[in-house]
Amino acid sequence: MDTILKNTRTKKQVKHDNMLYAKARLDEILNQEQEIYCIIRHVSQSGMSRHISFFCIVDNEPRFLDGLISDYLDYRHNKSYTGLVVGGCGMDMAFSVVNHLQVQMTHDKMTTHTEYNFRHRII
Repeated sequence: MDTILKNTRTKKQVKHDNMLYAKARLDEILNQEQEIYCIIRHVSQSGMSRHISFFCIVDNEPRFLDGLISDYLDYRHNKSYTGLVVGGCGMDMAFSVVNHLQVQMTHDKMTTHTEYNFRHRII
């Protein structure tokens, strides 16, 4: 019984571990000049939120990034898990997410001086 209680993790620890895994996985998948494709799946009636999917092409295969971006940048999935819920209006929200990813990955890599320059394309 004691071993079960000793090995339990809090939600905060699980979230942190998922973030570290997503960070490592994004480092493997994305190169410094990667093009990230965005699919806007839904726009709310008020125009204040969107459901957007993200993927990139690596070795002629699509790599969907929704789960990794969700864990790394703390965006939430929509109900059917077909995209991320991005709130806001007045600008290109797909660009906003890609730029946020670029800034965060560059900031995390500041010790090795890796400068990311992602491009996005809306499909």
